[in-house]
Amino acid sequence: MAAIRSIAESARERAAGSNSNLNANASASANANANANAISIRDCSLTFGSVRVLNQVSIDIRDGEFLSILGPSGCGKSTLLRLILGLLSPDQGGGIVHHVPREEIGIVFQKPVLMPWHTAIQNIELPLSIGPQRAKQSKAERREKAEWSLELVGLTDFRHHFPQQLSGGMQQRIAIARALAANPSVLLMDEPFGALDEFTREKLNIELLRLWDNPGTGLNTVVMVTHSIQESVLMSDRIVMMSPRPAGVNDIVNVPLSHPREAEMQESPEFLGTVREIRKSVKAL
Repeated sequence: MAAIRSIAESARERAAGSNSNLNANASASANANANANAISIRDCSLTFGSVRVLNQVSIDIRDGEFLSILGPSGCGKSTLLRLILGLLSPDQGGGIVHHVPREEIGIVFQKPVLMPWHTAIQNIELPLSIGPQRAKQSKAERREKAEWSLELVGLTDFRHHFPQQLSGGMQQRIAIARALAANPSVLLMDEPFGALDEFTREKLNIELLRLWDNPGTGLNTVVMVTHSIQESVLMSDRIVMMSPRPAGVNDIVNVPLSHPREAEMQESPEFLGTVREIRKSVKAL
């Protein structure tokens, strides 16, 4: 599809899942991608009035990784996403460097935030029809992208349904489709599955990983806020552990699981050991 940007498959390669038959040049390219950063957060603090929410947060978000941000409720995880997106500005002395264009950063909020008077496909088209996006594409192109993103999340048959006719899980899939329609290379996700039942949550976790692994989406890097230790270990390459407010980076945990991820990995010794390690860290906060 001409309107949808593709990315090179090498941007998806990770050390744990690389094909051993790749030649030396391809391997070197993959290593370079693994070491590049999509976004760099440097000494970012944030104060609201007399309350300091974030305290000298520094994180390199690597190009091509799935990064989870885990921490106590109210510590400032969602605030950090808003800093990354540019909705908030850090206190003096802090800075955020975007190594990808700002327009390539998308976000999925805690709630789907769908317009109840619009159908599923109209909700997806809406952001494409306002602001800078509107001038770049015709109505037919916007519809093409909306149809494409609906197909990605498996809801083509529900394109003309209104939000109240969809389950909570389906509504959140529409919200993800809406973000993907804008063709982001970086996707920020603010507890996107927190309000869902465990069965639906696990299903959408795996679906999201499949979308991230699909080179046709153009999605390269995911940053997800979550309260779930198990969810963060199943999905992530690395997990940023935030301290209580004022939040700083307490630790960054590397997840020793290979790709592609499967739900059955939750029974593996590597998964269970990482969950135990993180749980101990959380109790010590």
